[in-house]
Amino acid sequence: MSDETSSSVPNSGLELRVVVRPLPKVVFFYLTWLASFGCAMLSGTLPSAVLGLAWLGVFIFNLGVISFDFTEERALLVVVLIGAGGFGVYHFDLMASIQSWLLALNPVMNQGFYWIMFVTFTVIYLFVWANTRVNYWEFRPNEVIHRYGFFSKAKRYRPELIRWDRVMPDVMERLLLGTGTMVLTTSQEPHPLVLEHVPGVSRVDERIAAVLGVNITAAHPGSG
Repeated sequence: MSDETSSSVPNSGLELRVVVRPLPKVVFFYLTWLASFGCAMLSGTLPSAVLGLAWLGVFIFNLGVISFDFTEERALLVVVLIGAGGFGVYHFDLMASIQSWLLALNPVMNQGFYWIMFVTFTVIYLFVWANTRVNYWEFRPNEVIHRYGFFSKAKRYRPELIRWDRVMPDVMERLLLGTGTMVLTTSQEPHPLVLEHVPGVSRVDERIAAVLGVNITAAHPGSG
């Protein structure tokens, strides 16, 4: 689901291109997907309450990631709050009490639950992968193409009329998958075209600039 680049060979006639496949936000649930698999495999080996707490912790973390935009300021605030909470727990020796309280909650899920969650996410990700095969963008030296639909529909844009901006506002999404947003502006469309959750967006940005023969700073001086 990442970008693809076809390398050009001098005087060979091969065309250089960059393929960009935006992803839906559900991909960030891959941590819950992996946690479901791990808990299913360890079910019967570790206490059910421990596995339940571990799965819930990962799931709640995932919900936070997709529910909020963690700008650098917000991410720093979260780190400070977690650090302050950890210091308070250590200073007042609350770890044993917290462990007892968490285990008393007894969040128990059986092996079948974990397998169902794992299989559900697997099926969803297969559909996501299939969608990225039929809905993607191609950046070529002489044109930019948006291919979409199972019948290979395509919309073409003149590259000299396109300005693109790379945006990476969410720290957590950047850390988890290295994704970012590309905003394409062209006179051929009434509104900007937004490509969300592009994997390896920094590398993709550089490759597009090379393909289109554009100086990156000139292309988007204000991007982050």
